[in-house]
Amino acid sequence: MNSRDSPLYWSFPCGTLFATRVRVSVYMPLVLVLLCIRLESFKLGVVFGLLLCLSVVIHEFAHVFAARATGGSSDEILIWPLGGLAAVRPSERLSAKLMTTAAGPFSNLVLCLLTIVPVCRYGMWEDALHPFVIPSVELTTATLWKDLIVLLFCANWVLLIVNLIPVHPLDGGRMVRDFLQHRVGETGVEIYLKVGYVVAFVAMVAGVMVNSVWLVFIGAIVLVMNMLEAVQHQVGEPYDESFLGYDFSEGYTSLERSASDDESPAPRKPGFLSRWRERRREKRLEREREREEAEELQLDELLMKVQTHGMDALTGAEQRFLRQASERYRTKGRSKDA
Repeated sequence: MNSRDSPLYWSFPCGTLFATRVRVSVYMPLVLVLLCIRLESFKLGVVFGLLLCLSVVIHEFAHVFAARATGGSSDEILIWPLGGLAAVRPSERLSAKLMTTAAGPFSNLVLCLLTIVPVCRYGMWEDALHPFVIPSVELTTATLWKDLIVLLFCANWVLLIVNLIPVHPLDGGRMVRDFLQHRVGETGVEIYLKVGYVVAFVAMVAGVMVNSVWLVFIGAIVLVMNMLEAVQHQVGEPYDESFLGYDFSEGYTSLERSASDDESPAPRKPGFLSRWRERRREKRLEREREREEAEELQLDELLMKVQTHGMDALTGAEQRFLRQASERYRTKGRSKDA
């Protein structure tokens, strides 16, 4: 996610919050412009766009906190046009993976429940429940708070509905994939990706028929992401931009080489996405090493504290950290024995 090279993940930093780096996709300003054009109101487009970004940040930090609470870790989120992408590393338990993924939509559900009563009281619940229609609000001084609550409900309702769609890369799809991979292995993942193609095509066709740019947009993103995921799954390695096994980086003359030549073919240069994935993997490993070193240092300090003053001297957070660290070390020990 940190890579500046992949067009999908071009982003700029926005600081650190709760020990988590926050980055914003360069395409988010384009989404704000699109909102202003579609809503025919600059003020409404900007306000709704900012509330949507706020809801996405809450959604992604819910993933982060859930991952940490279930024995995993996370140190970065990316605010993306389709929502957000949290670099979470949950523990290997299926329950931990499902809870980490479900935490994002659950945060949107909580915000919807907190705002649904005022929305109903204002008599705007029918418009607010339409996932692809933003209620026409005035955003004047007299109605500002009422309008903000309605727009906040709409933003979280859209995120909840969209992320429950069981296709990659949405949260519903991640939960389905983890469950199928746990139950039936790779066959389930292949079925899951094929369903993603169908859902993407249906969304785009439906968007064209009902003149909904949002359905077309979501369908196109889902289609592209499922295609990349399918390629990586089939070849068992990061996707390479070479086409049908040929590398055109040196021109079309590579097709004219005879198979009977004495010279062995030159090794093919790694593709753009391969280099990007390798750099991403190296950075992830480096962050994991730094995190493990910090955790070991903190663990040594806590063990010294227990030895000197006993377990009662630890705070609740310190005791929880000690239990999680012990569980991770036991898990590592079992994996090595296996």
